[in-house]
Amino acid sequence: MYDIKFFQNVSELKRKIVSKEFAQEDAEFVLGHLEELRNEKPFVFNIETTNYCNMRCVMCPRTSLMTRKNMWIDDETFEQVLDQICPHTKEDQKAFWDFVKGQYSIGHEEQNENHFYFYVVSRCLILHGYGEPLLDKKILDRVQACTKRGIPTYFSCVPANIDLAKVEELMKSGLTVLKFSMDALNDEQQKEIRGKQNNFDASYNKILEVLNIEKTKKYDTKIVMTMIELGADEKAKAMHEEFLRMWRPFDVYVYVKSQDNRWYFEEDEEIQNNSHYEHQYCEYPWTSLTVMADGSIVPCTQDYDAEMCFGHVQEQSLVEIWNSEKYREFRQWHVTGQFPSGFKCSERCDQKKLHSYLDGSQKE
Repeated sequence: MYDIKFFQNVSELKRKIVSKEFAQEDAEFVLGHLEELRNEKPFVFNIETTNYCNMRCVMCPRTSLMTRKNMWIDDETFEQVLDQICPHTKEDQKAFWDFVKGQYSIGHEEQNENHFYFYVVSRCLILHGYGEPLLDKKILDRVQACTKRGIPTYFSCVPANIDLAKVEELMKSGLTVLKFSMDALNDEQQKEIRGKQNNFDASYNKILEVLNIEKTKKYDTKIVMTMIELGADEKAKAMHEEFLRMWRPFDVYVYVKSQDNRWYFEEDEEIQNNSHYEHQYCEYPWTSLTVMADGSIVPCTQDYDAEMCFGHVQEQSLVEIWNSEKYREFRQWHVTGQFPSGFKCSERCDQKKLHSYLDGSQKE
């Protein structure tokens, strides 16, 4: 979930920034305008309910870089966060989708990564981070707590971890969207990408059973299938096409997703990033925040080690953290480019930064 009103209200300013109508000397003006448009109450993009994971994914920095302790989020901490979340109204959501259709020409019925971001992620609280949600011992309780408050929910998981009874309970509990991530179409490649705990045949058969349960019991959970684009050669493109084709007979949402962490794993220049963010800059400092398993608040989902911590749920309200001097300084860095040495945003992230459009460092 993110601030859809900010996303709409900032569109003209964003157009001017990306068109390079501003220069570095305009940084203070741009920062001030963004502050005026920013909501003083934050939106929670995701809650990491656990950072336990049984996979060893080649494209995930958790595999070799994460040093945080493995844990599950504390019940009280989770409830504290939920009590500070206000879902979008149906009217606001419709207005945003009308805006998306007009601004990006993305209709309601499409299936691609940008549609998923605008039509699914915009309204759902994401219940995953750097862990596997199906390993969370209390994931059912988490979903039920959100459903009771009218908060739509979504998480992505590895189908090798499917427990059919648990998945059915999740759907029964009101899970809005359940996404399964597959990265190859045979067992050997699946294991190469996500580790020996992964598989293809068993995962595929479990997904078919999940689809049958959803159809037979008429649950409202939307099932999504995705494959991360890890290559751009002809063999990879053929696999992507086969992946899309194999799910067409079923009532599923299916798409191929751009790689998020190419700084960490993939430097193939032939791979095209199809995310809308490729044509703009990172907006997380103004649109939402992330809650990690220990209750620490970070600016986005890419902070695998919670090194950009701006506070803790147990010590301050989300509003206090969001409007803190520390967070304001962080936003300023994104506009001026004056990040501290070694800072993750400037050195270990694929997203373009706003300052690059002001100081001329952003190439066409």
